[in-house]
Amino acid sequence: MKLKAIKLEKERRLTKHGSYSLALTAVVIAAAVVVNLIVSELPSKYTQIDLTSAQLSVLTEQSEELLDSLTEDITIYYVVQDSNRDTNVSRLLERYAGASGHIKLVEKDPVRYPKFTEQYTDASLTENSVIIECGEQSRVINYEDMYESEFDYEYYSYETTGFDAEGQITSAIAALSSGNLPKVYMLTGHNEMTVGTSLQSSIEKENVETAELNLISEERVPEDADAVMILSPQQDLTDAETQKLFHYLKTGGRAVIVTDYTDVEMPNLESVLEYYGMEKAEGVVLESDNGHYVQVPYYLLPEVESTEVSEDLTGSYVLLAAAQGLTVSDDLRDGLTVTNVLSTSDNAYSKTDVQNMKTYAKESGDIDGPFAVGAIASETVELTEELLAEAAEDTGDVSLGTALDELQIADDTAEEEAGTEEAGATEEETGAEEADVAEETGAEEADAAEEVTAAEDTSAEETEAEESSSEGETETAETRVAVFTSSSLLDESANQMVSGGNYRLFVNTVSWLCGNETTVSIPVKNISTEYLTVPAASASFWSIVTIGIIPAGFLLTGLYTWLKRRRQ
Repeated sequence: MKLKAIKLEKERRLTKHGSYSLALTAVVIAAAVVVNLIVSELPSKYTQIDLTSAQLSVLTEQSEELLDSLTEDITIYYVVQDSNRDTNVSRLLERYAGASGHIKLVEKDPVRYPKFTEQYTDASLTENSVIIECGEQSRVINYEDMYESEFDYEYYSYETTGFDAEGQITSAIAALSSGNLPKVYMLTGHNEMTVGTSLQSSIEKENVETAELNLISEERVPEDADAVMILSPQQDLTDAETQKLFHYLKTGGRAVIVTDYTDVEMPNLESVLEYYGMEKAEGVVLESDNGHYVQVPYYLLPEVESTEVSEDLTGSYVLLAAAQGLTVSDDLRDGLTVTNVLSTSDNAYSKTDVQNMKTYAKESGDIDGPFAVGAIASETVELTEELLAEAAEDTGDVSLGTALDELQIADDTAEEEAGTEEAGATEEETGAEEADVAEETGAEEADAAEEVTAAEDTSAEETEAEESSSEGETETAETRVAVFTSSSLLDESANQMVSGGNYRLFVNTVSWLCGNETTVSIPVKNISTEYLTVPAASASFWSIVTIGIIPAGFLLTGLYTWLKRRRQ
């Protein structure tokens, strides 16, 4: 009986311990499930740590500030099959979704939904592309545009050097959440320079829309123009175009003008610069200070002044080749201010005889510096009725309709002159009769004159009150003009030589012209492969160390240990 009782007690204890273990296991499993559910709801920035040096899936401060300020709901469609997803893009989109309650991330499999993208674009999209939608507006970011590549001439192949997904996505969100985009028109018809793909992409990232403008066919600069680009024209503007441009600028318009040295005279374009206090020096600027040029004296590295368009570039480089010098007038009209953006050193000079230049040294006839090679002008103008009427009259004078009207007016004038000659004799005959009538009415007019004078005094007082009230309500606008004297500012190879300084300056200028108070410009994240370069002497030394000395050291240490133990 005792053995049976002991056996039952033992089984009871085992059952009790087993129940405890089972219950504990159930609690642990339940806790693990709960923890996993909680963690899955946390933003990815708390659950996924990016240890890469480029921080590809980490949002910058600009992006986080923008997402915090969102008030509109935005949907991000990620076009991808699960098996083909790009880890960098996928993780980055998760960061966007976790950073704001107004962001919704939706994945769309192009195999299951083959026609989904057709409602947003006619182009075929590569997998891992992104569509961003806010209300009725949308932006498409193709996967191919998220990465930047450069051609490696050493290996004759393209190398992926940058990841620009965050810059493009954040820029698109900023554009869609802010409403209408500013629009900049690029003047055409004078063999102007075209904007390259890279620079165009940078401008679009600033949420600026571009379009072409032909002022020959257009009656005026379009009303929706926030600014006008005039990029290195090879022919001068016509008189009609110049009048239309002045009409636009004098009433608060904005323009960026990029010029190049040429032997073609352009008095109309130069008249625009002179009106805003800038005049081009003859020839091409050279530097004798080797700290302000690279390779040759006309590849200028000007001083970048701290201005509204270049504040973030102070201490950086900008490269301008074959630039002309700008001089600012000493007698600027009230309200007009001109500020240098790019300045040469005091040792700069302008070569006047460029066609026959045989030496870089300063010669007789060359113009002493310093010069500006980039400047901005601003002027607050009052939009008075007289100014608007004058500007409209200038623009109307060059329109086809006005020209036809003038022809009709000329015909009417000729008929009036002929009629005047015929009426001359008749006027002489009626002169005597009018004299008699005048005597009779003289007394009546004298009496009425007193009443008219009193009425005029009252009317004058009322008119003065109305004018003073009208003056208080006169609207104002700010004209802004930026001038750079070398199209190398827009050249991609020149931009690469100064690590993107040229494009940053130009994009900042466009943003300033459009009046963007805050800009979203996130630089491309560098992911280019960094190679360790070891000099030949160092390579030989470390080869001897790693291949000879270290293995020999281990071998001798092992041999010594073996001999010592054997003797024991």
